[in-house]
Amino acid sequence: MNFKIGIVEWAFPCPGPYGIKIAADLGLEGMELDFGDYETGFKLSNTIIQQAYLEYGKRYGIAYPSIAFNALNAHGMSHNRESYDGMIAVETIRSGIKAAAAMEIPVVQLPSFDSGAINTPEDFWNTCEKIRLACELAKEHGITVAAENVLSAEESLRMIKEVDCDNLKIFYDSQNYYLEKGFSQQDILQKLKEHVCQIHIKDGFNQTISSALLGRGDTDFYQTVQIIKDSGCATWLLLENYYNQKPLSLLSDDAFILLQEDIKTVKKVFA
Repeated sequence: MNFKIGIVEWAFPCPGPYGIKIAADLGLEGMELDFGDYETGFKLSNTIIQQAYLEYGKRYGIAYPSIAFNALNAHGMSHNRESYDGMIAVETIRSGIKAAAAMEIPVVQLPSFDSGAINTPEDFWNTCEKIRLACELAKEHGITVAAENVLSAEESLRMIKEVDCDNLKIFYDSQNYYLEKGFSQQDILQKLKEHVCQIHIKDGFNQTISSALLGRGDTDFYQTVQIIKDSGCATWLLLENYYNQKPLSLLSDDAFILLQEDIKTVKKVFA
């Protein structure tokens, strides 16, 4: 299987359209974009900004495999639809899918962290309701909806069943399950691999997010790699270590040196 290596925009040391050129120079093949914040008008809902990304992507050969609605971490899907945050979550979904369709991005990622964390049965049902809405809107454009959260494998399968839409998939992360809940990263992936569409790759130790280069943390990264290779569950591998943020940035004054180390690791283990 030919794996493709990309990075998420919010972890890239130079976000924005010009960062596309730098990503290409580093040998990356794609970038998952961030739709933007509600408070600043969702940057990718703006046609001029969309065209800037599309122009640079075409010029430098960088694909956009997915777009993340990270605003849902501030205004979570877990909130009641009639609440302030719930209404913003719905607006985020509607506007984000419209942008993804305009840019011909095949996958939209809906995260459930921070304000959108799923901690109660009510959180679960509220989230399912909004994911179902997203799936219905996305289906019209042939777009896949990928839920990212730290539910157990059993609860994730339950969510898939309850939403009951064939364009719903899972966005797997190589650290979050262990970081947030102490789950085995490998056990989760084995149980969900048939439903995974794309993967965030990062590592860490001592219950700290993105605190280690790949393979140097406590998530048993190389075991996760083997499952990905054996199952072929996803083509896109998207780096999500925060190279210009502490504690990882303490390893080098140049964030791009750290990024290049992780690129080298991924190319080696997925060769």
